[in-house]
Amino acid sequence: MRRDTYLGNTRYSKMILTLDQQYVRSLTQSLFGNTCVEKGHFVNQTYFYKPEFSCCLCGAGNPKKHNRPASFYPTEVGYLYTCLSCNPSLTLYKFLRDQQPEIAKNYQMDRWINKLTGKGFNCPEPPKNIKREYYQQKERELKEKNQLDYKRRHGLL
Repeated sequence: MRRDTYLGNTRYSKMILTLDQQYVRSLTQSLFGNTCVEKGHFVNQTYFYKPEFSCCLCGAGNPKKHNRPASFYPTEVGYLYTCLSCNPSLTLYKFLRDQQPEIAKNYQMDRWINKLTGKGFNCPEPPKNIKREYYQQKERELKEKNQLDYKRRHGLL
């Protein structure tokens, strides 16, 4: 089995990890606060943020005893949520979908806008109705911009 079909597409590693890192930073600050320890890990010779904290799925870990078994681990195909106790190995999208559904939708849209979803990636494409709304919004914005440019060129403003 080829690796890129199993875990995801490694050709876009840096783009995926840069986007994921923003979500991981904000998520760990809001959920885990002071109990989170900031560490790092190299992926393809680039340093990425790797937070360690108590597991929110199984409750394992004690920050007072410096036991933080869970982390968001950066890999070539994006971040994985791992815990040494319950061993879930969830992709960032699956973790967000289970824990923070609204953030998961925003994350999915950000990945889709950057063309990092669908077959070969570890994040599915958003539903067709959401994509339709996005394209309609872009079309309206372009139409308004063109009308404003037309009025400026012909001195109607």
